[in-house]
Amino acid sequence: MWKGFYRGVARSYLKKPDQAELLAIKFPSVESIARAAANEFAYQVRHPRSHRLTSVNLELTNKCNLRCSMCPVNQDMVRPKGFMDPALFLKILDENPQLEFILAFQWGEPLMHPQFFELVAEARQRGVRVMITTNGTYLNKTKRTQLLQSDLERITFSVDGVGDVHTRIRGYEYDRLKKDILAFKDERDRSGRRTPYIDVSMVVFEETESYVEAFKEEWTHLVDRVQTIPKFVSGPRVSPCRELWRGTSVVLWDGRVTICCRDSEGSSVVGDANRERLTDIWNGEKMQEIRRSHATKNFGGLCRTCSEFESSTVSPRFS
Repeated sequence: MWKGFYRGVARSYLKKPDQAELLAIKFPSVESIARAAANEFAYQVRHPRSHRLTSVNLELTNKCNLRCSMCPVNQDMVRPKGFMDPALFLKILDENPQLEFILAFQWGEPLMHPQFFELVAEARQRGVRVMITTNGTYLNKTKRTQLLQSDLERITFSVDGVGDVHTRIRGYEYDRLKKDILAFKDERDRSGRRTPYIDVSMVVFEETESYVEAFKEEWTHLVDRVQTIPKFVSGPRVSPCRELWRGTSVVLWDGRVTICCRDSEGSSVVGDANRERLTDIWNGEKMQEIRRSHATKNFGGLCRTCSEFESSTVSPRFS
């Protein structure tokens, strides 16, 4: 029943049939579906307030050990690099008990945080689901064991294309990454665990567009889920963005809260989690002002030039 529900919403309402699985991941219960529907209603009527904050992206670090060609982190990012203070991480969890899940990732490689596993454990002890996105370069035997025992719900590995194209884009050997991901999945399966669910995700842009089908064919029967997402590009925005209402806040490593995951430089900050509660920021005056500007299509700042790589092989995320 529920699979059909998510497929129907993705296909008929969102017009994005490839996002059915993502909806199931983010909204696994009747209660979470109801909260999402209330946020969606606020978006549809362009209300300056969203119904409720339901999740948060926590940037554990914006440091990374790779230099991917399409990522700003080690290309042209100018904001300071650092690690989120564990005290701030815990403050956010304790002040926002309504959070349904956190994505412990934004820009950078989360497994580089020296207290990564301790932070995951703290979140799980509070009943918050934890997901991460990682480049997969830390999958040695010790880390695989720690990840299996960490009670993470989902791990998404970034895999851009297949074979040499991934190696060229990320500077990390594709065959090694694939071998390590499959070893990790094999250990999970042999342990009898269902989680962490294992996804692979590819960024679609000029260099990878022609590899979408090969990527899906290669991974569909090897992992739990295969995802493709369009690359952020600069271009005129033409429609209001759901992200402002959807229920997800974004906290950078130093505590600054920004409007969405596109903001790699922290140029559109709307609050500071060191001093404010996320729920207050979420429907604070700055967020309301930005929602009003989207309602009238008077896009300013980062939003004015926020667009995505257009391709028939992938659905847009932020439209």
